[in-house]
Formats: sequence, structure tokens, C-alpha cells
Amino acid sequence: MCGENMANAKKGDLVKLEYTGRLAKTGQVFDTTDESIAKKAGIWESSSAYGPKHALFGSGAIIPGMEEAVLQCQLGKTEDFAIEPKKAFGERDNALVRMIAEKEFRKQQVQPQPGMMVTLDGAIARVKSVTSGRVVIDYNHPLAGEQVVYSIKVHEIITDDRKKIEAILSSNALSGDISQGAGGKLMVTLKGAPPEKAEAARRTISAVVPGTEVKSA
Repeated sequence: MCGENMANAKKGDLVKLEYTGRLAKTGQVFDTTDESIAKKAGIWESSSAYGPKHALFGSGAIIPGMEEAVLQCQLGKTEDFAIEPKKAFGERDNALVRMIAEKEFRKQQVQPQPGMMVTLDGAIARVKSVTSGRVVIDYNHPLAGEQVVYSIKVHEIITDDRKKIEAILSSNALSGDISQGAGGKLMVTLKGAPPEKAEAARRTISAVVPGTEVKSA
């Protein structure tokens, strides 16, 4: 069913949305854009920015099941969607559970503990157990094999490139001038942005609107 109020997003659109993800079996919240829900669930982080998020549709920024759900959402209405493991965080793969000698961690000056997240060979893994000098690590996503339920509210679908850039600047509390150069290429001049924040904005804008030139005043 499609209509004026449906979120008819397509690849390359910027989707502004709120969401809360829960485990289907227990109802435990594992991810949310709502600060009050995060605090209640015990997953609040001071470094996180809460509130509606912008996601580039079709880029893998959100899990496949969420992208499918977005297409079924009515703008401005919160709806719940059950998502199977295959379209959430993947099925569990026992081949991704491995045993490594504890001395390999010592070489990196790491003391492995159950539940610890570690990076090995460029991949992130979770320590499952440490016994008798042997460490069992799991490269599966922590939510692999889990059916999840997402409550999703789509606020807006942004298709215009200039408006995409304006949304990115606004959501990152940045100001800048947007102009159009030769061949229609957009140019952004950031004002008063710290170097790290300016670089992060440049990467995001370049991913959302390829070819855009971003510089600091």
C-alpha cells in the first residue's frame, strides 16, 4: 500500500528517523535514539547524541530489515516491525567461534576477560571464556541469531542534495555556506568547525552527496 504518507525512500535518499530495537524473546532494549528509553534500559552513554538520526538509504547504514520496514512506514507514525536474524544481525555461524592461546593476547599487552571486545586480525570479536591458557573468542555479531523488534518513526525523506547537506550540518550543530560551482557541483564552506568535527562532516557529506567539495573558512 503506497500513498502520500508512505515513506517512499529510494537508494541515495537521506532518511530522518527515530527507532528503538528490542530482543523479541525478552523485550530487552539494545539500541535506541530516545535518551529516556536508553536510561531506563541501562544502556545510556554520555558520548551518544540522542534524538532523530539521518541514515543514507541503501548504503548499509541500517540493517536490511529496517530498510524494508522504512518502506512500509507512514511518515510521522511509530510502527513496530519484527525482523528475522537473516535481515537483522545475521545467523550464528559456529565457524566464527575460535580458540586462541592466551599468550597471543599477552603479546599485545591485553588481559582477556569474558565479555571483553577485542580486535584481532582487523576484525572485532567477543571473548567468551578464558580457561587454562586458552581463550575462546566469537567473531559473530553479539546479536547474531536473534529475532529483533524495531519501533520506527520516519520523520522525513530528503531527496534534494542541498537539503541533505543542510540536514547533516544541522544534526551536527555546524554552520556553513552552500554554493554551486561549475557543472552544478555543490561546495560547502564550514564556519568555526573544530578540525576533527570538520573532517567528520566532510566524510559524511562526501558519502551522502558524492563530488561535493567541503572546506573550512
